[in-house]
Amino acid sequence: MLFLRASPVFPQIVALRVLTRLLQPSHRNSTMARLPAKTCAFLAPAIAFLGGCAVSPEPLTDAQLMGFTQARIETVPRLDPGRVTTLSLHDALARALKNNFDHHVEAMQVALRTAETRQIAASGLPSIVATAGYAHRSNDLASGNRLLEPLPPPVPAEFEPDAVSHEREINTRDLSLSWNILDFALSYTRAHQSADKQLIAEQQRRRIAQRLIEDTRAAYWRTLSFERMAQKLERLNERARRAIVRTKAAARDGAETPMTALSYERELTQIRQTAEKLQHELSLAKAQLAALMNVPPGTQFKLVDSMEQPDPAMGHLSAGAMIAEAVFNRPEIREIAYQQRINERDVSAAFFEAMPALRLNGALSFSDDHFLLHNDWTSVGTAAAGNLIKLVQLPARQRVIEGEGDLLRAKALAMTMVIITQVHVSRIRHHHNHELLKTARDYYDVQAQLVRHLRAEKDADLIGEQTLIREEMNLLIAEVQSDIAIGNVLSSSANLMTTLGYDLQGRDLDLTQETGAIATHLRANWSNRASVSERAFFQHDIEKARIAAKRQAEEDDRRRRALAVRAKAEQARIATLAADEAKRARKAEAARMKAEAETARADAGSIKKNRGKARSTEPAETTRWEWVWPLESQAASESERRTKPPKIYTGTK
Repeated sequence: MLFLRASPVFPQIVALRVLTRLLQPSHRNSTMARLPAKTCAFLAPAIAFLGGCAVSPEPLTDAQLMGFTQARIETVPRLDPGRVTTLSLHDALARALKNNFDHHVEAMQVALRTAETRQIAASGLPSIVATAGYAHRSNDLASGNRLLEPLPPPVPAEFEPDAVSHEREINTRDLSLSWNILDFALSYTRAHQSADKQLIAEQQRRRIAQRLIEDTRAAYWRTLSFERMAQKLERLNERARRAIVRTKAAARDGAETPMTALSYERELTQIRQTAEKLQHELSLAKAQLAALMNVPPGTQFKLVDSMEQPDPAMGHLSAGAMIAEAVFNRPEIREIAYQQRINERDVSAAFFEAMPALRLNGALSFSDDHFLLHNDWTSVGTAAAGNLIKLVQLPARQRVIEGEGDLLRAKALAMTMVIITQVHVSRIRHHHNHELLKTARDYYDVQAQLVRHLRAEKDADLIGEQTLIREEMNLLIAEVQSDIAIGNVLSSSANLMTTLGYDLQGRDLDLTQETGAIATHLRANWSNRASVSERAFFQHDIEKARIAAKRQAEEDDRRRRALAVRAKAEQARIATLAADEAKRARKAEAARMKAEAETARADAGSIKKNRGKARSTEPAETTRWEWVWPLESQAASESERRTKPPKIYTGTK
């Protein structure tokens, strides 16, 4: 049964079986069985034909697959007829941009989206349909009439039982115009969304071009390092093999000890192992470069020996300026921004889809039917139709659109965080590669000086050739490592510029030109470009101004704090001086009062002494006696005590 269902004749078998069952006597009372014989005779081949229209899977044969693949293999070498001999960096970039399949596919995606945008924009125009037809009947289109009430004879002629109102052969022509207003609004919205999809495809092409330029530059520099060291390494390997043979012969002859010979052989073998490892890693870069340029495998080409110098301008940008520049330029962020705009227009599209459609119709018609009173006529009309279920589904559709908008906003935040992380990683890698380059150059300079001294000693027969060969191989490895360090710095610089979203190929690049013209354009664009854009420098200046303002504010705050401390110290000094002055004034006042008290006591003592002398010299008869009551004497002493000034304490008894 499974085999029959998979067979291509299975639909015909089923159709014939159904037709046979319909024609059986048991189905004579059914509607299908009561069909006329002519109808059944026509129905049988129709059912068989429709059954034969069923499609079954038919895989390609080996011969078809072989022809398809062979055509593709033969097409690849003819993609770029230009002969590859010597390539500069810009020639390699031009070939990569023009011939790389990934970039070519993205460019075709942009062209396809452009065509789709034009098609959708044209779908909103009115439809104008011109038709012409011919109709033929085997008999007349006649109809009978029945009177509602019987009439007495004779029956009038206009009430004849059979009447013909249609000719057997009719020619018709029609020119109609139809325009759906709602379809126009919906197609206008869809056209804007298609234009945004075209811009998204352009951003995807930008991303592929940026990665392609970065990979091509890295492969070019590594291939150039390989070509620079290949011949030197081959000559030194030959000298090392001869030196090892001589050392073994000297050990056998007893001129050198076996330990010395083995140690020297081990050192040379380790150096050769390191050199061959570097050579293997760099040799893969040439195959990678050929693949990026779509050069057929086995094609021989050489590179121009023009190693670029690292561009230090990237290191001057702050992290904030780089992040702002990357978020502004990166194609991934712009893709999400266009997708958000498409999502916003989905709201309008859903509203238009749920609204009733208003259609305007107009037509110019002609028919040569002689039974018609007017053979040509004009018709105009309008109609409105709507699906009420879509109105019910509109809230659910709006919630879906809102959910998609929330998802896009979350994607934008996640992509922003990814870009920030990539910027920091690229900055760290770029700085680290600069440090490694500095160390590699220092090592190469030291090794070159050492080799110069050893060559002078070798000329003076102070050392053997084995030592010189060993150090010359170390010098070659140091040179290769310096070239690799330069390539790594340039690769990290290209990676940093790709992370920042810069289009090093320019926005006005025409890939339909020849490879030489594209290379000239890239060379001119590269020489005129700044290492970073003006916006990045502007952002960097803003960042520097912000940092300078922050430092100035911190300096002003420090100065204000220093002035406050100085003012407080001055106030404390003044307060101390005032306290000391008050203390000295109090001491001076106390000394003055003490001196006055001493003077008063001295005056009182001298007065008392003079009074005593006066009493002793006064005659007795002249002394006057006066009686004073005791209470009056006590009151006088109290009054004298109150009016007597207080005794000032001077610190002495």
